[in-house]
Amino acid sequence: MKKIIFTALAAMCAAALFGAGQADKIIVKVNDEIILQSEVDEAAEMAEAQAKLSNQPFNEDEFRKTAVKNMVEQKLIITMAKDESVVVSDEAVADKVNEFLEGLRAKFQTEEAFEEALQKEGLSYTDFRIKIEAQVHDSLIFSKVKQKKQQDFIAKAAVNEDELKDYYDKNKDSLKVDDQMSLTKIYSARGQIEAADLDKYTAEIAAKIKAEGFEKTAQELKGKKGVTISDLGWVETADMSKNVRDALKDPKKGKVTDPIDTPSSSPADNGGYQIIKITDYKSGKVPEYADVKDKVRVKVIEEKVDALWNEWIDTVKKKAYINYM
Repeated sequence: MKKIIFTALAAMCAAALFGAGQADKIIVKVNDEIILQSEVDEAAEMAEAQAKLSNQPFNEDEFRKTAVKNMVEQKLIITMAKDESVVVSDEAVADKVNEFLEGLRAKFQTEEAFEEALQKEGLSYTDFRIKIEAQVHDSLIFSKVKQKKQQDFIAKAAVNEDELKDYYDKNKDSLKVDDQMSLTKIYSARGQIEAADLDKYTAEIAAKIKAEGFEKTAQELKGKKGVTISDLGWVETADMSKNVRDALKDPKKGKVTDPIDTPSSSPADNGGYQIIKITDYKSGKVPEYADVKDKVRVKVIEEKVDALWNEWIDTVKKKAYINYM
């Protein structure tokens, strides 16, 4: 879960870069943390710069709509990190930042072209790196909090034989060997489409598919801002995320899913919705229980740990002081 969020340091940089002296204000209080208007402004500025550098479309209205919600959750995580005595090293942040910047640089033929693109967005390389460091720092804090809590939860996630057999019986499709689907998807990116309401926009796409067909709809959407049409080729069912696998349950050639809410996958991505069509299907074989028992045990423990994590997050939110100013 990687959110585009900036700390007070990034907000101060924004004031210098995008209009020093402008009045700032608190828009949300989260426990002892605050979210400033300048943080939201900076997040939008930075996300737009990243989108342009990656040659991706950007919808500022849609981005801002979700940014505050993401920031509230991130501030809660930062509070949790203090309670859990979680810190991240400068070296860990630097490694992740270098990895991100190297991927971004690869999109340009030369280092000079990369820096020129930054300058067009009103940023020096140093300024840009500081902002990325703020994002990466918070992302690593979240990951460490979750890992620490998950280790605690694993001790509480004991399983018995009946639970293992029950999981096996209910999830045979996900355990199949050589079970493959040839897939094509339509993906609408949150914060990048032209429409202000992503849910409504995606529902309209789904309705159009039902009325006119997947291929025709996909063809009409080609070139639209924030929408990508991808041929995924053959994909192993076991390699799919659970939400995608559930949406493709009872597979058959020609099946089209309802819109699937998809989480973010990178600091510059805020998630979105995908609609997937099965263009072909190869049915696999369900292995014997004894052959996959260890794999099933891991899956059951993972589900229990995830459930305990979600319960803990809900409890933290209920206890938190959140005030929208």
